[in-house]
Amino acid sequence: MRQQYTSYNECVDFFKSAQKTNPNLFKVESIGKTWEDRDIIAVTITKNVKKNKDKPALFYTGTIHAREWIGIELSLSFAKYILEHIDYEPQLNALLNRSTLYMVPCANPDGFEYSRNHFSFWRKNRRRNSDGSFGVDLNRNFEVGFSPNKDTTSNVYSGPAPFSEPETQALRDFVLDHKNITIALDYHSQGNVFFPAHNFIHEDAVDAIDLNLLAGNMAEEIRKESGREYGVHMGKPPVHLISGSGREFYYSQGALALVAEVGTRNISDYKEHMSENIDENIPALIYALSEVNNYKKDKALARVQNFIATNIEAKEIELSWDYVDDDSVYFEIYRSKKLKGFAQSSNRIGMTKLKTYTDKNLTPSTNYYYYIRAVCKEKFTKSPFAPMSAVRTQPADNMFSKILYPLAEKIGYVGEKTKKNSEHFGNNSLFVGVSQNKGECLGVCGFSLKTIPENAVITSASISFYPMNRVSVQIESYGEWRVGQMDERTIGSIDSFDDIKNAKILSYIDRPTGSAQLAQGVWRNYQFAAQEIEVLQNSLKRREAYFRMEGPSSLPLDRASQLMQWDIGYGKFSGGLTYRPKLDISYTINDARIDLQSYSEFTVSKDRLEESKLEVGFDKNGDKQYGCIEFDLSNLPEMDNTVISNAYIDINATKISSSSLRFHIEMVIPCDGEITYEKIKNVDVIERIGYDVSIVDIKESAKQRFVFDRYAIEEMLNGAKENSKVVFIISASSQKPFCKSQSVNWCDVKRAKRPSLVINYIKKRRNPPKPVENLKHTIDNGVIKLQWDIPDDDAYRGAIVVKNPFKVPCSPYDGQKLYGGMDNYTYDNFGDKNTHKYYAVFAYDDVPNFSEVTFIEFN
Repeated sequence: MRQQYTSYNECVDFFKSAQKTNPNLFKVESIGKTWEDRDIIAVTITKNVKKNKDKPALFYTGTIHAREWIGIELSLSFAKYILEHIDYEPQLNALLNRSTLYMVPCANPDGFEYSRNHFSFWRKNRRRNSDGSFGVDLNRNFEVGFSPNKDTTSNVYSGPAPFSEPETQALRDFVLDHKNITIALDYHSQGNVFFPAHNFIHEDAVDAIDLNLLAGNMAEEIRKESGREYGVHMGKPPVHLISGSGREFYYSQGALALVAEVGTRNISDYKEHMSENIDENIPALIYALSEVNNYKKDKALARVQNFIATNIEAKEIELSWDYVDDDSVYFEIYRSKKLKGFAQSSNRIGMTKLKTYTDKNLTPSTNYYYYIRAVCKEKFTKSPFAPMSAVRTQPADNMFSKILYPLAEKIGYVGEKTKKNSEHFGNNSLFVGVSQNKGECLGVCGFSLKTIPENAVITSASISFYPMNRVSVQIESYGEWRVGQMDERTIGSIDSFDDIKNAKILSYIDRPTGSAQLAQGVWRNYQFAAQEIEVLQNSLKRREAYFRMEGPSSLPLDRASQLMQWDIGYGKFSGGLTYRPKLDISYTINDARIDLQSYSEFTVSKDRLEESKLEVGFDKNGDKQYGCIEFDLSNLPEMDNTVISNAYIDINATKISSSSLRFHIEMVIPCDGEITYEKIKNVDVIERIGYDVSIVDIKESAKQRFVFDRYAIEEMLNGAKENSKVVFIISASSQKPFCKSQSVNWCDVKRAKRPSLVINYIKKRRNPPKPVENLKHTIDNGVIKLQWDIPDDDAYRGAIVVKNPFKVPCSPYDGQKLYGGMDNYTYDNFGDKNTHKYYAVFAYDDVPNFSEVTFIEFN
């Protein structure tokens, strides 16, 4: 296996040969010497290489950790790709005409060669420490966030001082000397994840969206190439972050900086896995190179400001934003259903020169994430992205939605070999899969269904988990993770491995997730199918639902772990409420029904008006006869808390004197004053109801039904507010040019079968509760505390608190969620007291309808 990998000398020789054969494209230089006197080379690749500093640049570093060989191998393969395609590929030529690629293929030559020839798992460089030990972790030796460490034998020993090592000094000096670097990528292994740079205060910087989308777009390029899904994970609160890394140093110098963790082993089988990892990352690198021009440090296009949702409906969202007027600029809008999605042509939903956009045909009760950037059509550049706008569509008219979270004592994992499974609940993480130390591990997640009415009819559901760390998933394309609903009546104790292992599974949810789709930092959503919804529906009677997550239960030879770590949202190792698993349920309730019989029917002919009769067609002279129906709506339920789910008119044909007519019904504006033939003939039509029916239809069934569409229902209710009656006209039509003495009677003489208007409805609030009041902040033991007054409103069911550093949140999903519940206070446990931000509180009812925002601007 090792013979398939490249030595450091072979790497240097390759790039020097490329420079010799392509002197206008390649330049190789030594930027420093290692402890063992090896040259640290930097490679410049661009058209007209002497002008490299005149163009924005991508900075690539690899193998700063000795055992992570992907960095050096990918750099070689990318350079070979350039050499093989530069003669004919237009995109590559365009990119290298306007941008520069800098590569340090191996940032740790001494350590790499030691790993290659002596000890494969060696990580550090080869400094001889004062106590006789060797090595400094170069990726802890940069100055940003440097953390002293006296344990020289540690794999993460950070060195005696920042930049104490010649390798990090060389990287520092190169970056400081190349101010044109706008994107920096540091290649590592393992984990199949991108780690964007962190600012160490756990508050999003304005370019956090650019970091996440750079990573998300590169991940999408990889997915298109191989089907493998890379994660995007900015990291834990500051106390848990790595310190002194190159990524944060490059970021401090103004570059968008990512760490790319590639593959599932440091030194994988070259033919089977490493070559695939290399191939899938080349399109991602090309994408990153295409973006450097959009982030140049001078004359960059301004970022869009105040990007918000101004109106949120069940199937439609209206967006607006601010930007300086410029005829050369238009805007690209992207939509994703993932919190950390991508922004490419495949999910670009609009391009406009306006500063508003309406996104239509959406799914109710669904989270959407919107991105926008400005584009200059003259300069062929794009702006950085505006901070994301996150919204959730309203429930459909007759629907409710509920997002449920497990209590701490109902979420945890049970291990086959672990001895204290009870301590895993509400603490640490869900470890699911198998390892030599823990044996098989199963995740357990229980939800109370008490807040959902027992008579609810569930229409859709999903359960979501947050993958927080996949380093222990060490085997490529092995095993799958699936979620099943257990019959809790077959469980003795939820912290017993045997009980959970042997629990009856009522149904598995959605498709399983293969190891290549375990994307760290990106929510994994399992959608219930109809059969699975039926199982959940039955659980409503028991008022709770328990789920088991399972992974592979055995390991191949010479492998120690295939164990995925999922966040539970509780305990010191979690990310908090934001990352807690959730059960998202949409439901309706059984309809109530009102049957209204017409209080007035009459026929209008050219020469007469006949009460209590509905003879519709053509008279002996060929003139139309109209049937008029009136219904009294004064007894409808109060509409502020009622939703009409459907409505229809039933009419019965009592006598047929026709062979070719068709009939239709129209809702019309009531006539003023005396009713005349001319008034009925020229009446203002509000909407046609349902579809027309033919004589053939009528002969098959005397009873005919005309169903209202949503517009007709709304217009009927609007009319009822002004006039307690609603009027319909039945008309006939014929294909014959002249039609005489043909008609159908739609009401019997005794009015026993007169028309009826049937309205099905549910009780549901249409209006949100009152907003909370007197929102204020204090500092409590060094932590930001928020307090508010609960409104005096019977509909109030709680409040959601979110924060956003850039704008007033336009919805309860437009920022980091800090709290949801009935209390009147919460804490921002990781909030930085020196960072400007907005705190927003949204009151909600049981639909949920959300109140107008109550917010404060902090600092």
